[in-house]
Amino acid sequence: MAFAPLPFTPAYAVSKAAAFNLRNRFAPSWPGRGVRVHAVLTEPTDTDMTRGFDIPKASPESVARAIFDGVERGDEDIFPDPLSASLSESWRNGPVKAFEHEYAALVGAEPVAS
Repeated sequence: MAFAPLPFTPAYAVSKAAAFNLRNRFAPSWPGRGVRVHAVLTEPTDTDMTRGFDIPKASPESVARAIFDGVERGDEDIFPDPLSASLSESWRNGPVKAFEHEYAALVGAEPVAS
């Protein structure tokens, strides 16, 4: 939802996109402070919030297990269900992720004097 919103939950999708961009902004500066940051990019999970939607959903247990596994592996981006996992490779090798890493390298750069 952070980068591909579902059409029937626009406000929720906007909040996920904002949280994801906030993570992308601050994540590069935290590892030096001993903080690891992970993004969890899940598709619909079978919770009370999605109960009324007749769409494929992952079980909360399988999503939670995959999130813990991803944190343990040190994954930067965690795709904890079959639907999101099918998109993970194109995300990790896509242009947006390349920009994210390029911008992260700027964190240590000195400001240009004017």
